Amino acid sequence: MDKAITNLIRKIRDKNRQDLANLLVGCRSGTEDTTQYGSYFNRFISGFIIFAPIKKYQELQKISDKDRGIILECALELYPKSEELEIGFINIKSLQDENKISENKALADSWLKRAKNKLDDGKQSLEKWQYSEAISSFQECIELSLKAVSLLLLDKYSKDHKFDEKEFREVLNEIPYALENLEFHKLYLYSRFWSNFYTTAKYGLENLGKGAEKLFGKEESELAQKHADKCYFASKQLENYLQNPW
Repeated sequence: MDKAITNLIRKIRDKNRQDLANLLVGCRSGTEDTTQYGSYFNRFISGFIIFAPIKKYQELQKISDKDRGIILECALELYPKSEELEIGFINIKSLQDENKISENKALADSWLKRAKNKLDDGKQSLEKWQYSEAISSFQECIELSLKAVSLLLLDKYSKDHKFDEKEFREVLNEIPYALENLEFHKLYLYSRFWSNFYTTAKYGLENLGKGAEKLFGKEESELAQKHADKCYFASKQLENYLQNPW
């Protein structure tokens, strides 16, 4: 689901139409232009498009005109009439690449399970005073967590060990309103910071003749754990929210 759909679900739930809101879980959204003039000079009316998985698509095709009106009313609350965009109708279409999207969800879930394993590994290493190993595990937890977030929201992820700002801005634009308190922008900062130690935590600083165990201590490891905990928690919350928005 994208941010527009999650916001639309919240609007519909506010009207005590949980049944109608449930039909939109797992959908995507978009807009399409028409050649019909709207309220502003030389501007056209647009449609709000709901791309639904096949089962939801079949159910949405059967809803009444009244229920369509409720969805349109809520969409207009999200997109008030302006010169840039004037929504005049809703259209429901079948979601393309549904199988690929399902595969991405499964892959993101796999990464989050691995992230939890790395988080647990890091905590065990920290208890054993194996600080460089702990930091290496925490860094991988952070990386896996944020890549899962990107895959869940954008159906793509960075192949590198870190995101650049432009890539992560796309992620931030799709964070549901209900989860903005989790401060995903800070998670990006944690990812960017700890990715700098991806190689060093494993191999140390060769030119200085210092192994990784000589470079990291308890203080650095505990900070890495704190950041990894936040990244995993926020990523798991996002996965849960997309399955059952609240």
